[in-house]
Amino acid sequence: MSSNYYEYNLTTMQDTKGGFLEEEPKHESPKKKRRVIDVNDIPYNPDPEECPLCVECGSLDLDMIYLKVFKVYVCKSCVEAVPDKYSLLTKTEAKDDHLLTDSELRDRALFPVWEKPNSHKSSWNNMLLYLRMHLEKFIIEKWGSLENLDKEFERRVDEMRSRKEKKCNRSLRRRTRVEEWEKKRREKLKLQAEHEHQFESTAGTSDGEATEQKCVVCRIVVEVEELF
Repeated sequence: MSSNYYEYNLTTMQDTKGGFLEEEPKHESPKKKRRVIDVNDIPYNPDPEECPLCVECGSLDLDMIYLKVFKVYVCKSCVEAVPDKYSLLTKTEAKDDHLLTDSELRDRALFPVWEKPNSHKSSWNNMLLYLRMHLEKFIIEKWGSLENLDKEFERRVDEMRSRKEKKCNRSLRRRTRVEEWEKKRREKLKLQAEHEHQFESTAGTSDGEATEQKCVVCRIVVEVEELF
């Protein structure tokens, strides 16, 4: 007789008409947590007179992204209505159009930045968005005015165009010299192919029975044997 003893909890068994089976515990899959960016952690004042208002139109409906990231009190309507101040620029645009350096754009005390996933491809680096108003404020301090920035931009464009023209001219001169040399070489080869050989005698061979003759035009050398 077997000495093994099995204990079952009959209250958890279910009659399946084919024998009693014990119910297995159900393992619920954990719910996926949604990633929520909290942009409403801004102090709220119930007094309407003390609430922050849009600096453009006085609206209470502020854009929370601009308020949280850039510390700018502006509503969404004014963001779209005044793009000269509140439009967002990428890092590439800030460097190319406003002549800013990487070290300046990395300074978060100068330029608050909104970092968001790249809309073109998720595997690329995140996009860095800068507020135009902050960029132009720093530009005025750096260059004196936006007009001076335009002059510097035109100077750099002219300098780049001049370098490209010089490079193109050097390449053109080099190509012209090569073409002239190739033309002369072909003319010389054509002359050598069509000319009549004019031989002159050179040193003889060691046995004294044959001599070498060289053409004075194409420098070809032939061996001539004297018949007696």
